[in-house]
Amino acid sequence: MRKRKTAYAAVALITGLLPIGVLGSPAAAAQPQSEFRILPYLQSPSSSGVTLTWFTEDGRPGRLTVLGPGIGRPRTYEVAGDLRPELAYTDRELAQEIPGLDKGSWLRGQENHKHTIRIDDLRPGSRYHYTVEQGGVPHRGTFRTAPAKNHWKHIRLIAMSDSETEPLGRLQRREWAPGALATGSTGRPSAAPGSLWDRTYGTTTLLSSPVLRYPLTEDEGLRVNLATVEERAPDAVLFTGDLVQGGGYQPGWDEFFRHTAGASGSLLTNIPILPAFGNWESFGALNGGYGTPQDRTPVVRSRAKYHAYFDAPDNGTPEHRDNYYRVDYGPVTVLTLDSNNGEPDDRAAAYPPSVKLTGRQYTGPGTDTQENFTRAEYEAAGGRDLSAFNPGSRQWTWAEEQLRAARAAGQIVLVQFHHAPYSSGEHGLPMNHALTSGQGGTPMRIYHDLFERYGVAAVLSGHSEMFERSFVDADGDGVGVHYYDVGVSGDGLRGVRRDGSTLDSPPLNYNGFSQWTADQSEPEMWENAGGTPQLTSGGKHYGHLEIDIDRGKRGQAQLTLTPVHIFPVLDADLRVVRTERRTYSDRTVIGVAADGTPDKQ
Repeated sequence: MRKRKTAYAAVALITGLLPIGVLGSPAAAAQPQSEFRILPYLQSPSSSGVTLTWFTEDGRPGRLTVLGPGIGRPRTYEVAGDLRPELAYTDRELAQEIPGLDKGSWLRGQENHKHTIRIDDLRPGSRYHYTVEQGGVPHRGTFRTAPAKNHWKHIRLIAMSDSETEPLGRLQRREWAPGALATGSTGRPSAAPGSLWDRTYGTTTLLSSPVLRYPLTEDEGLRVNLATVEERAPDAVLFTGDLVQGGGYQPGWDEFFRHTAGASGSLLTNIPILPAFGNWESFGALNGGYGTPQDRTPVVRSRAKYHAYFDAPDNGTPEHRDNYYRVDYGPVTVLTLDSNNGEPDDRAAAYPPSVKLTGRQYTGPGTDTQENFTRAEYEAAGGRDLSAFNPGSRQWTWAEEQLRAARAAGQIVLVQFHHAPYSSGEHGLPMNHALTSGQGGTPMRIYHDLFERYGVAAVLSGHSEMFERSFVDADGDGVGVHYYDVGVSGDGLRGVRRDGSTLDSPPLNYNGFSQWTADQSEPEMWENAGGTPQLTSGGKHYGHLEIDIDRGKRGQAQLTLTPVHIFPVLDADLRVVRTERRTYSDRTVIGVAADGTPDKQ
């Protein structure tokens, strides 16, 4: 039976350093883990099976046992470990010091052995139990196969992005961009040096103005977010990129799996992940960033780590494996695209000041989502896996083929990729705009006509670290596509882009398709408690998008997309006493016809 929680159900009590038993997964905390570098995690679900992967440090074969419908006697597999040298720590990582943490306390063993197996020939819509035993230490989990297309009642997916894990996240509280204030609100607490908030959580400067730091660290925010997701028992979790704070930074990957298949949580032990490549997955962080035009090996090494951890379904182009892929979960098709390599390559410096756009001027989406490296530079460093997304590319052709096939099969179609095409945030402007970040998502707008033509219900992205919904109906027939930025997993808490250089400047409103943002549409209500302002509702917080698909009559269905946030409840001394799962007001319901196409909105 799926767990159901009220919108204001308390999910965690926060005290001190948030013990694992409180905010982590109780199941993970209770499981022996000494023989596992990464606990078993699930990928590539289908109606007949799933892929199971885990990592060890010594590489000894593990024993997998699977029990469930149609199996009869337990199936047992011996799964050998494959050494993945690309996941070893670099000298810089071994020597790194992080003020506030004991040196090297976040490091594991130097060797990473990958154990992976496809479990197939299973029954649709069925629950299976498994045990992985390594060196006499067992770890138990469960999984459910996807339902048959015509035999299902309810499916729940979770979409989230921009967790950007790193050891520093255990200490770091991000700047909390101020949003709209509710009528009658007293306003935020003082962000002045020495104020109560400054003494408790710290403050910083944003656009030359003092702002509050968020009351949860990145680590705490992600932990509570994932624990809340796990309580909702979804069928799969879509991570739309920027999983780690640098794909080439091994401690970042250690942190990601510590949260999702390790000491702090085991969500992915029982729920499959569908990941997408983000821009941070190409970044070397401590190990050279994006490198230089003469040497892009940091980018090559970064992307190699992503490929080592994830094994997506085949897309017909071996060198593009894992970049883009299709998963059918019963009546739902999820297409994952790679938005990281637009061609022709472009950069902001190619546009002299005299031709740069200003304000809300727009002359087209542009061709490239990043100015950090070119295909030629990447391939000169030995990389062979870049997949352009523009018309005529292999990915574009593949995407159109999959959309056409999914529509012919009557599927409900969702698409995910990292760079949000329609965004009111930091990365919402094209390369030729004076305020561009050099990583704008507008080039991905070229897919909209395909999405609308083939009846895509929603597109899920991140990147701008917004919580935003846009709606685009190019032909004006009332049937369009909902676009989400769900970049609020556990890292930045940005607000809308301003039309000026200060926080007092009005929103730029560059994204004319925006329907809702957490920071502007959910005003903060602060009320005095003993002379201290306390937040009682509203505001932008860490969270995720919950997607419920319910079967109706005569083959029809209904999608309900609910933006969820993790609300920190403060006492009169501004201390966090608990967190609550709350839902924002922008609950979107999409009717779906028997052929899988969305109804008029």
